[in-house]
Amino acid sequence: MKKICVFGGLFVLMCTLVGCDGKTKSNPEADSLRSELRAQMEAMDEMSLFLDAVNVSMDSVIGMEGGILRTSGESPLSQKEQIKQNIESYKLILQQQHERLDVLEKKLKDSNAYAGKMQKTIAALKKQLEEKDQAIVNLTTELEQRNFDIAALKENVQRLNIEVADLVEDTRAKSDSIDKQDAQLNEAYVFIGSKKELKAAGLAQGGTLFKKLKFDASNVDKKLFQKIDIRKSTKFTIPDDDAEVLTQMPADSYKITKTGDDSSELIITDPAQFWSVTRVLVIRY
Repeated sequence: MKKICVFGGLFVLMCTLVGCDGKTKSNPEADSLRSELRAQMEAMDEMSLFLDAVNVSMDSVIGMEGGILRTSGESPLSQKEQIKQNIESYKLILQQQHERLDVLEKKLKDSNAYAGKMQKTIAALKKQLEEKDQAIVNLTTELEQRNFDIAALKENVQRLNIEVADLVEDTRAKSDSIDKQDAQLNEAYVFIGSKKELKAAGLAQGGTLFKKLKFDASNVDKKLFQKIDIRKSTKFTIPDDDAEVLTQMPADSYKITKTGDDSSELIITDPAQFWSVTRVLVIRY
């Protein structure tokens, strides 16, 4: 509206330079005034077009601002590098806008046309650009800070993973050691054989008419025995219905039950008491 009023004023001024018969007055003063008027109009048109271009560019700045944090999974760059690249492009556009405003402001200093209105417009645009500049600074700082936090977090995670791996390995080693010790604490050795087999293995003496067969603990070769876990083995099958325990097991901690014409079974009724004296069990059948 103000632009129309200014052009209206200029039109009235032109009319004063033209006679009532429509003929242009021809004198040096009028010619000079007409030339000045023409120059002012051309300057105003030029600055109006330039200002329109600046406004269009500002729209592109605002449009690009929304895409700074937009990244593509197809890009070979990391998300952080893509954002950095977007920021640099945005900074370049802001710099171009600053340069355009500087050019427009310089033109205004050489002319009073539209001075008041355009200076206010330029001031408003400059303020917007300064806000965008600060936003870029803040975003860049935040991006670097986040990168630092992520790097620190990754380092902590790696350290914790190493510590956890070491702890797991240490726990596994201790667990294996405990299992091994536990197995050793609960292992026992069993030999079930006939009188002949026991003597051949060096595990028994006697067995004659005048001397009872006894277990010989002085010559125990555990390789000849079956190793068992006392927590799991509580019954032993004997291939004869006549069986005798030669080792010193408490009599009230087990029983031998006949299971057939030629078989029997030793059942441990009190494991703790049964294995309290020795971890070697020798059965004669």
